[in-house]
Amino acid sequence: MAPDRPLPISEAWASPDAYIEALLSFSTTSVLFMNLCGGVHMVDFLTREPDLYTTILPEDWRSFFEQHDTQDIIQLLLREDIEPLRGAGESFVDQSSRTWNGAAFPPQSLLDYIFNIRRLALKREICTSSSKTIELPKQVAMHMNRKKVHEVECLSQYVASLSKTVNERRGEEVTHIVDFGSGQNYLGRTLASPPYDKHIIAIERKHQYISGAKNMDVRAKLAKDPKARSSHKNKLSSDSYVLTSEQIASGTTEAPNSIIESPQIQEDVPFVEMLGEIRLQPDELFGPSIKAPSQDRLPTPEVHTRGTLSYIEHEIQDGYLEPIISHVIHPSSAGPSGEERKEESAARLMVVSLHSCGNLVHHGIRSLVVNPSIVAVAMIGCCYNLLTERLGPSTCDLPIIQSLHPRLEETGTSYDPHGFPMSKYYENYQSPGATTGMKLNITARALAVQAPYNWGYNDSEMSFTRHFFRALLQRILVDRSVLPSHSIPGDAANSIILGKLPKSAFQSFTAYFRAATIKMSRDPIYGSRVQEQIATLTDEDIHCYENQYQPARKHLSIVWSLMAFSSQLVEAIIVVDRWQFLREQDSIKDCWVQPVFDYSLSPRNLAVIGLKK
Repeated sequence: MAPDRPLPISEAWASPDAYIEALLSFSTTSVLFMNLCGGVHMVDFLTREPDLYTTILPEDWRSFFEQHDTQDIIQLLLREDIEPLRGAGESFVDQSSRTWNGAAFPPQSLLDYIFNIRRLALKREICTSSSKTIELPKQVAMHMNRKKVHEVECLSQYVASLSKTVNERRGEEVTHIVDFGSGQNYLGRTLASPPYDKHIIAIERKHQYISGAKNMDVRAKLAKDPKARSSHKNKLSSDSYVLTSEQIASGTTEAPNSIIESPQIQEDVPFVEMLGEIRLQPDELFGPSIKAPSQDRLPTPEVHTRGTLSYIEHEIQDGYLEPIISHVIHPSSAGPSGEERKEESAARLMVVSLHSCGNLVHHGIRSLVVNPSIVAVAMIGCCYNLLTERLGPSTCDLPIIQSLHPRLEETGTSYDPHGFPMSKYYENYQSPGATTGMKLNITARALAVQAPYNWGYNDSEMSFTRHFFRALLQRILVDRSVLPSHSIPGDAANSIILGKLPKSAFQSFTAYFRAATIKMSRDPIYGSRVQEQIATLTDEDIHCYENQYQPARKHLSIVWSLMAFSSQLVEAIIVVDRWQFLREQDSIKDCWVQPVFDYSLSPRNLAVIGLKK
């Protein structure tokens, strides 16, 4: 099951240690890389003096870019065979007489930069398998788009195979799969269905997601429709209660009138068929010393031969799960005096996640270390911008171009113990640039979800247009004194978070400007200034701005392409840190990183795997 090499890296690297050292060294010493990944923000592209294009890119690069189309430059960054262009390191090759695509030849320093990014990026190709993909049943695949179907099919098979590996290595089966941040529970529903028939514990903090997931369970025929069960025998007594995750975690055992009952409870659901509710009988809830309402005892549930689904509504804040899931994995039995008692559980759990955001993946990885019942993890992250910083504020070699985005100040000083980095190696890393600890700010982490290898012509041009429109709007806001110039120190909080605009807003800059003005007018701080200074601009004024700055669109497009290309290393830094954390733990037997999705369909495809001794 485990790949030959624990990290999907180039064969050029003799060992993971050599790779990690080179990755961290390059990312903390290359000024160009640090500026492209964390040092600049597209919003500020047209408001800097001198401009960002001139500030961060070498003169010979700019001269080369001026002679080539943006799409050709993207081709050079992503797909061109650069070894012949680099001359295989032969310094005697005279580059001055050479041409590329009928115009100027790429500067040697640009070719070297492309080479370094490519060799340090993790491989993203999914390993071919002889086993045929198991297609999702139609009733399970409902409401999934093509991307989600691919992800669920691949990860379900991978988790099932990993379960077998755990069984072989430990001599005991994985009894439950815990899905972190289960959302609509597409993955859990699939794993609970044939041919997998797994017992799933879905943990999700949003009640509406759980409600929607339960409705889909009914349509997928994993649960019966509550409306059709009113005449069923052995009805669940109204004296049963639902615990909140906070009560479970704190061990609260208060009187019945303090128990929060779920408004979604269907009291006529037979216990043996009840999928998706965490319920305790009164004696289990309050203990033998507290009198609970009387009720008839329910029949002992039959041993499930097919998969089951259990939902827990809880906001995960760390990796310690035993109190949260104990009611599922620790069965109760009657003692000699008839009292309920907990039996020691033989449950063995695997924690999985499909694109969990931010620190949630960190909590899942740590759960393997801090919970006795958890024996394996398979975590796939996303939304790296939602990670917090463990080592505090990030630094930039050229602070003058550090983007003054308010989120940078807010998250860059957090010192969150659950944040990035996880590993001791990263925490204690001594950079050749004389800094201690590996740090990434929010701008760098937000870039890590880019997928430049999936860009088509229309995709990239639309992306360039969106960034150009937003940068041009920022220029107008500064010129009209709605926002201060970024040259004023200490004004990091002076910014407007625009958010999303409808697709129709991107038909022209005038349409974009008008849609943005309406939205900004509602801003509690800047709304009145926007109405006075911006809303009064005529279409002619707007056209003048667009025409004046149109030549800068290509410069912005080139810088954005370089940023997206370079951001591959940011994701590599984050993923490798998670693997390195597992590697450092005495309780971990084996760990690795493996692509599990087709990059063209789902570029966040790197799974961090860990197995306990």
